[in-house]
Amino acid sequence: MATRDDKHKSKIVRVNAIDTDCFDVTLSSGHTILLELGSRIHEPAFAALIQSGAFDKPQTDGERLYWQDGTSITLAEIFEMLREDQ
Repeated sequence: MATRDDKHKSKIVRVNAIDTDCFDVTLSSGHTILLELGSRIHEPAFAALIQSGAFDKPQTDGERLYWQDGTSITLAEIFEMLREDQ
């Protein structure tokens, strides 16, 4: 689990799709997050990505995961999603 300091210092360095709702997110701190979208997978933006076949092709700019259509999830949102799962 990422610490408070990790939230302020870390950047996303790599993201890979694992399956239909899970991503392997590697941070600059060396931590890896297995991010499951859970209920967010049913949001219209993600449903459209799945239908178009682009869902498993996220990119990162260090601050967020994003897709070419403009859909994105920020690192802050990722940390919040992890906190909600506890």
